[in-house]
Order: sequence, then structure tokens, then C-alpha cells
Amino acid sequence: MNRFNLPRAGFYRTGLAAAIFAVTLTGCLSGGGGSSDSASDSGPATLSTSVKQGEVRGVQLESGALAFRGIRYGAAPVDALRFAAPEPAPGWDDPLQLTADFGSACPQVASPFGEASNDEDCLFLNVYRPAEPGDYPVMVWIHGGAFIYGSGGPSYDPSRLVDEGVVVVTINYRLGALGFLPHEDLPGANFGLQDQQLALKWVQENIDAFDGDPDNVTIFGESAGGHSVLSQIASPGAAGLFQKAIVQSGSYNGDQLPLGDVQLGPFTIPGGQTLFGEPTIAKTTCQGETDAALVSCLRGLDVADVLAAQPGNIIPVTNTAVLPASINASLSSGNFNQVPVMMGSNRDEGSLFTLLALADDAALLQTEASYRTAVASLLAEDPTLDAVAIADYYSAKQADGPLKFINAYTAIGTDWRFSCPNNTQWGYLDDRVDTYGYWFTDRAAPPLAGLQAPFPLGASHSFEIQYVLSSFKNMEDRGATQAQLDLASEMTAYWANFAKYGEDPAIGPNGTDGAAGAVDWPRLTADGSIISLGTPAPVVVPVADFRTVHECAFWQNPPRI
Repeated sequence: MNRFNLPRAGFYRTGLAAAIFAVTLTGCLSGGGGSSDSASDSGPATLSTSVKQGEVRGVQLESGALAFRGIRYGAAPVDALRFAAPEPAPGWDDPLQLTADFGSACPQVASPFGEASNDEDCLFLNVYRPAEPGDYPVMVWIHGGAFIYGSGGPSYDPSRLVDEGVVVVTINYRLGALGFLPHEDLPGANFGLQDQQLALKWVQENIDAFDGDPDNVTIFGESAGGHSVLSQIASPGAAGLFQKAIVQSGSYNGDQLPLGDVQLGPFTIPGGQTLFGEPTIAKTTCQGETDAALVSCLRGLDVADVLAAQPGNIIPVTNTAVLPASINASLSSGNFNQVPVMMGSNRDEGSLFTLLALADDAALLQTEASYRTAVASLLAEDPTLDAVAIADYYSAKQADGPLKFINAYTAIGTDWRFSCPNNTQWGYLDDRVDTYGYWFTDRAAPPLAGLQAPFPLGASHSFEIQYVLSSFKNMEDRGATQAQLDLASEMTAYWANFAKYGEDPAIGPNGTDGAAGAVDWPRLTADGSIISLGTPAPVVVPVADFRTVHECAFWQNPPRI
């Protein structure tokens, strides 16, 4: 759909809008698992085990899970390792006494995700395991945040997954320009994706020390984390590092930018270096440098200067060693790591981004003229789209009233950016690997406390995460009903069962004792069914329902100029 691979201008924004975005994700994800609240008072050393680097000692959480937070999996990516492939962390001689605290988040500007970080020594991961010995499947969570925010730290509480008999690993990876600056003079690219692969290699080498099965690893993530999961599915370097994958709202922009410019007949299509790399460098004292001098200069910059220069959003680039082809090119060709996949999106993904647009301009979407301006801006990244015709089509489907243009704009953002790309990727996958499609439809999902929205957000972007990676108390504090807590239990069981049994198409996410929830989740076929995850209970629906609601026939051949 983004046929010229142009950048997702406006997908994530800076300033107030970005703050709201970060607040929303943090509030939706956090399970109250912060540094001091989650550790028990029974003493710090509850389990001692040895990993490749040395002995580690963990703590027991109030939930009963054993936690090993702040294990360094990669050497500090500083000096010669800045803008370079990561290297394994060095070992240690004395036992490493871990606490309830997390390792430093990777460098990022201040946001409601947490305090600003300038600490490049950030390649940490956290392991959560059941207290009882066992042979457990492993789930590795890759956090979202536009590839510029976030960490694998206190925003996520995996205790309910651990209760289902799963070892959960959450990871940090380099973000922003430090993780994804695209430039041909650098020794490689997509360093954040390389960090993720190094963490997965650490899991392969060490997770058995935590009673995890290295031959049964599921990677899962949401938004930029879901995009990362798809990138690892497409990456040759991730082959054999995982056996299953869960993609939550990660299908956007599957036709990523190439690293360099591409000549298409008489046209030059700008690549990531032109659109992201060079503008970033131009804001630093390294402007004008080339080759080795540029690399040396970039490695000498203060972290704060790098963060100040980086763009407001960034994404992995293709034509690189870690990502030779785009996600969509890899999936459509069959040249990818073929593992079972659970993939889905939310009924109202775009409402969060509508809220961001209103945060930038409160008068936006209040009149037809402002609506048309907003749609043109939203779709500007693909200059071939006829924004006028698309705005007409969507507004005509909305009832007259004060929310007409807000709802139309939200529907465009949902369908064009998330839902129909998700549907396209289902089509690439369902005849090659066991594929399970979901549609998160709880339009009364608990909102973030303190987040004021002038319209119903519905089942918005990120709102499903709390159903799997949050405590019941956290959900109840935001007004969750019993039906929503029941849905959270069902979703957690589906996710855990997929990690346990997903390689067996006779079982999939349903478990050996029947469906985890109210219904049996079927494997997706071209014109088959998906599961609608909503209240009062999950239901199986034809995939055609999803396509109809989200206007996917329209987006297969949208109006073009």
C-alpha cells in the first residue's frame, strides 16, 4: 500500500502528542511491577543458577514467580561498539546478586515511559520463571514504542503468563538513531534488530538454567515490538532462534525503506539514508564527514546530541545483512523463517493516533475542511493516493453528528495502516505456516487513568496488552469488569498454550484439555475464520467479517491520483 516506501510521517509525533502516546502505552501495559513493589520481603537470594557468564541470584516476587532482572546479555555498545554489531557481555567471577530493580533503559528522551536515559550500557534482559522446577516453554517479549521509546522493564508484568507455566524473558535493545541510523558508511545497520538476535542467542545458550526449553521459544511483541517480530521472521540471522511467533498490531509498513536510494526508471526513490540518516547527521557536528571520519565522529558524539538530532520516528531498513528484503517481500516469496504464527490487530487501532492528532491541534476534525486537511496529511506518505476520494468514501459511511469526522479519520487510520496490512500478511502466511488470526474487539477496554479523550477510544492501539501482561489489580484499578478479567484469563491461556503447543496444528493455542477460553481457536485458511477477542466471551467469526468491517476490498485497489 505504501508503494513508494515513504516514511511514516505523522505515525509517531513529538511533543504533547508523543507524550500522550507514551502515557497510553505505559498505562495500558504496566502491571504495577515496579522496582520496589514487586519483590518479596523474604530475602533477596531465592535461587542461584549459573549462566554462561557466571552465577546469578534472583528474587521472588509477590506473585510467586522468580525474577532475574538486569542480566547483561550484551557488552556496552560504546566506543567501537557504537553503531556496530553487538558483542556478548563479558563474564563475572563473583555471584551476581540481582535485585528487584531493572537494568538501565537504552538511551531515549524523557517521556512517560520513564526518565530520560543517556546510558548506552543498556543491553539487559529479565527472566521470570515459575518457582517449581520444570521444563517450561519460553516466551521472549520485544517491547514497542516507535523504535525510540521503552524498555523491557517495569511497564510489563508477566506474572500471569508465568502462572500458566511459561518462562518469560523481556529485553532491551538499542533505540532511535543509536539503534537504527541508516547510513552506508556505518559497519552494518539495524543494530537494534541485531541486539534482539543476540538476546535470542543468549536465550538459546542459557535459558535451560532457568528450566526453560531452548527448543521451544516463542517471540512476541506489540506495535514496534510486533514489527520487530515480523522482522525476525524475515531475517536470515534469526533462523533457529525461535519456534513460534506472536505479532500484535505489528503489520504496519511491511514494505520498509531500503538503506540506499533506488532507481526506478527515470525516478529516484529515496532510501533510509536520504530520508533519515543524512538529516540526522546534518543536525550534528559530523555534517560533511564521510567514510571512516564520519564513523569516528558519530562515535565521539555525546548521547544527548545524538538524541537531539534523531527523527521523531524511525524504522528498520532493508537491503542490509540483517534484513535483506522487506517483511512483505519475504512473506510473499516464502523466503522467511517458517514457524507457526499468531497474528492480529485491534478493532479501533487508529483512535489513539486520532487522539495524537487532536493533541497537536484541538480544532482538527471539527469541520469538513479540517477533516480533509487531516486526511491529506495522514496519507501524504503515499503521494499516489487520492486523499479527496478516500476522505469522501469514509465520511459518507459515518452518521452525521459531532463525531462524524473523528470517526471517519479513525477508521482510515485503522484500516489503511493496520487492519488491511494485517489481512494481507495473513494471506501471505496462511498457506505456508500454521496461522492463527485474532481480532481484539473489546471496545470498552479499561482506559488509562487520567487520560482524557473527547471521544470513545474503543479497542485502540496497545489496549490488548494489559489482557496478557498486566496484573488483575492493575486492570481492576482502571475499572475492568469481571467479564474483562475473564477475557484476560482466556487470552493469557491462549498465548501460553500457543507457546506450549503451537507447533502441533491439532492443538495450536487451545491446549490439551480443550480451548483455553470459551471457543476453540481455528487455524486460519484463506476464507476461513479468526477469533474475536471481546466480551462477554471470545467467538469465532469468518475472516470475511474482519475484511468487511475494515474495508479491505477498498484498500486492495484504493483511489489513486
